Amino acid sequence: MPLHSLQIERHVLGGLIQNQDIISEVESFVSEKDFVAQPHATIFSCLISSFLQNEKIDKVILAQKIKNLGISFKDNINIFDYIESVSFAPITKQATIKACQELVKLRALRDVSDTCDEIKTHIDKSVNQPLDQTITEIDEIYGQQVNSFVAESGDVDLYAGLSALAEERGNNPQEEIGFATPFPEFNRIYGGLKRKNLYIIAARAKAGKSTLLNELCSEMSSMHNMPVLYLDTEMSTEETQFRAIASKTGVPLWYIETGNWRKNPDYVQKLRGHLSELGKKNYKVTHHFIGNKKISEIKAIARRWYLKKVGRGGKCMIVLDYLKAVDPLKGNQQEHQMMGDKVDGMKELSGELDCPILTATQNNRSGITTNRDVSEIVDDESSVGISDRITWYASGVWILRRRVAEEIVLDTPESGTHKLIELVTRHQGREATGHQDLLRRTFPDGKTKYIKNFINFNISNFRVEERGSLRHSIERQNAQFLISDGPRNNDSETL
Repeated sequence: MPLHSLQIERHVLGGLIQNQDIISEVESFVSEKDFVAQPHATIFSCLISSFLQNEKIDKVILAQKIKNLGISFKDNINIFDYIESVSFAPITKQATIKACQELVKLRALRDVSDTCDEIKTHIDKSVNQPLDQTITEIDEIYGQQVNSFVAESGDVDLYAGLSALAEERGNNPQEEIGFATPFPEFNRIYGGLKRKNLYIIAARAKAGKSTLLNELCSEMSSMHNMPVLYLDTEMSTEETQFRAIASKTGVPLWYIETGNWRKNPDYVQKLRGHLSELGKKNYKVTHHFIGNKKISEIKAIARRWYLKKVGRGGKCMIVLDYLKAVDPLKGNQQEHQMMGDKVDGMKELSGELDCPILTATQNNRSGITTNRDVSEIVDDESSVGISDRITWYASGVWILRRRVAEEIVLDTPESGTHKLIELVTRHQGREATGHQDLLRRTFPDGKTKYIKNFINFNISNFRVEERGSLRHSIERQNAQFLISDGPRNNDSETL
């Protein structure tokens, strides 16, 4: 079947000349490159030009405009007679729109066919290079073509249909704006992880970010019955499996890795009992060790997994542990520029595969907490390493760090070992209080301050537990005061 139709092209032109009030509707998705015949592309281009300049459009004026441009066509076509013949047969608005849609579809199929030819040519030239490199380059060529088919929304009246939109969403209420996480307080404040969005956790080395990422990917896979791809830059599949066993059973990692769990009856019962229950949770997590692969290679791996395990339109999540600058330097490109390119690439991939992507990055030295007082700790964007684009393109960025001794005393041990501190967030959950989520807190010296809210976690033996937020820490702290100290009901007041 030919991938073009001169008849459809004529129908589009004739329909637009006869129904000029729909030009604004189709102009956003039809262009002159959709026409194979040169005269048709020229007529369409002049038609749109006249429309955008608010000029009068009729068959004679349109033909005269083309003639004045000095454009000549093969076979000495008389442009006046040709436009007359194109617009002679009546065509309705609905038929014109349908013809425009069919015209665009044919152009898309031609583009795919051309891409296949480009891929074949690339294969012929790549005989002497490594197979992995060739496959990655082919995936990139195809991925760019697929991305080009994403339709732009065009101009939309922002306040048109607000009532209908609200009513429609009310008829189909949702508990979360994205995929809910296994952490209720996180969902309450941030509403889960949304498709087409990139989320980043920043932490110092060995601070627990991989443990948190593992917990999120496994439990969200089970909760939502969806495939998750875990891209790992540091640990093998076996190492990650051992940690998963420790996390899900409570048996120390050393006993699992060495096999000495068999010598401890308590560990035998724990391990076998918990692992027998894991099958019921229907985890769908694919682990892939990527080492120091380039961003183009990482994206190619993700695309192949998506097509194999998910399928276009299916729900899924991707976790990358973690973002680091490892690509060979390109010319004068600096490390922060390389990191920025990786962030851009992962953001693009989240849109291409229509899924949330969760990743992590290293904090710089200003994020060190060891042997520091609380007043010396930096919990802001300046501690996020390498590139500002990390906070520009991510929909949510958080710092994960261990509590220092002073904070453990202040927050009470029940608040856990770690804090998750928001830096950037574009989305809010059911009970979020806004972007200035501050709580009033009284310190042991009697002074009060407004403190930015954070979420508490306890991370031990690769097991992650959420322990509420700063609000709950304040409530636990207040419960320790003697009754004689008087009521402190305002200490968790939100600003």
